[in-house]
Amino acid sequence: MLRNKKIYMMPIIGFLLMILLTTLILKLPICHKSELTSIDVLFEAASMVTATGSNVVDVPQKFTWFGQFIMLLAMEIGAIGFMVFFSLLFMVSKKKIRLSDTIFLGNEINTNNYTSIKAKAKKIIRYTLVIEFFGAWLLAFRFVPMYGVRQGLWYSMFHAVSAFCNVGCDCLGANGFLAFRNDWYVNIVFVVLMFLGSLGFFVLEDLVAWFCSGKRSKIHVESKLILKVSFILVILGIILLKVFDTQLTILEALFSVVTARNTGFYTVDMSSLHEMNQFLISLIMFIGGGPGSNAGGIRVMVFMILILTTVANLRGQEDVVVYYRSIQDKIIKKAITILSIDLWIVFVGMLAISLTENQTVLDTAFYVISTFSNTGLSTIDMESLTTAGKWISILIMYIGRIAPITFVSLFVPMDNKKSGMKYPNMDVML
Repeated sequence: MLRNKKIYMMPIIGFLLMILLTTLILKLPICHKSELTSIDVLFEAASMVTATGSNVVDVPQKFTWFGQFIMLLAMEIGAIGFMVFFSLLFMVSKKKIRLSDTIFLGNEINTNNYTSIKAKAKKIIRYTLVIEFFGAWLLAFRFVPMYGVRQGLWYSMFHAVSAFCNVGCDCLGANGFLAFRNDWYVNIVFVVLMFLGSLGFFVLEDLVAWFCSGKRSKIHVESKLILKVSFILVILGIILLKVFDTQLTILEALFSVVTARNTGFYTVDMSSLHEMNQFLISLIMFIGGGPGSNAGGIRVMVFMILILTTVANLRGQEDVVVYYRSIQDKIIKKAITILSIDLWIVFVGMLAISLTENQTVLDTAFYVISTFSNTGLSTIDMESLTTAGKWISILIMYIGRIAPITFVSLFVPMDNKKSGMKYPNMDVML
């Protein structure tokens, strides 16, 4: 069954090896201050590599500076993607990349020009490091005066990486960023980092080209759609959060909506929100960010295609058209497939977590969607998770990171037959 599916195995094995390697390093005495169970260390490693950011232990209390540094590296490598690093390793060693490998890599980093894989990978690394550097530089103006030079610079670097990589892990302690809920400067820096990280590298590339050249035509249709839908989701989210929780400030609502697009930082206790707002944030987490980004979920383009398809069907249109371009049927089918698979995984995950944890249906749904979309927000006490619940959570966040359609494709035999035979149509009552 796995024959001719090496391409699918590459990210699956790659992320698995990264999780195991990170676990082994974090188990070293130099990485932790007190003894940790193997499952807790594995959970933390999987959370960092998959860009989820959930924690079952207090990071600054349990891990040393070196352990936190290993977690930072795991976040960076996991977010940029094992496959991009795989191509860079080939580039450094000056080995040739096979055509089959470039096809997969091209899909991962959104380029159809296979000869530019190496250049694209280098550009991804460069954009990431530049944005994180400026984010850390801006945060240092607030953190250095508060925590001192050494600690302030470390907090600035760690959280800039965590924000842009859409991980959402913090090393400030139990209260996290609750103390900064009214700090406009810190909030805006984090909102910008999180939002940029959720757009996708090819959107960032379009924006850079547009700003440098000043030509609006440089922005591709996909980028326009992602930007448009992203802004609409943020604006609508802020309005709806304010409707059901009037005590929320605009700043708290803005931060909550942007972080729900798969980061996981919080300036408001999620469990204190109105149930409708918890449902709304669950929906935003499930939608996620842009394709090729550090965010998870079904992705913005899938959501947009499903909306456009629904509208076209209601209008009786044969084609799904956006910006004077028709979306191919195979793309629509893939979007429907992604939605279907993701819903089933969330449903099965809810059933599994319900068997191990004593939580309400809403709290269970919120947690499973957050874990599956690699967001890391929670309305439950993470340290109260049972061992079985932690194992289930690790599997859910792992599947969510490698893309469910990739995971499921392993177990579905490929039909490579091209008989050319056409079958008669069948009318089905819906």
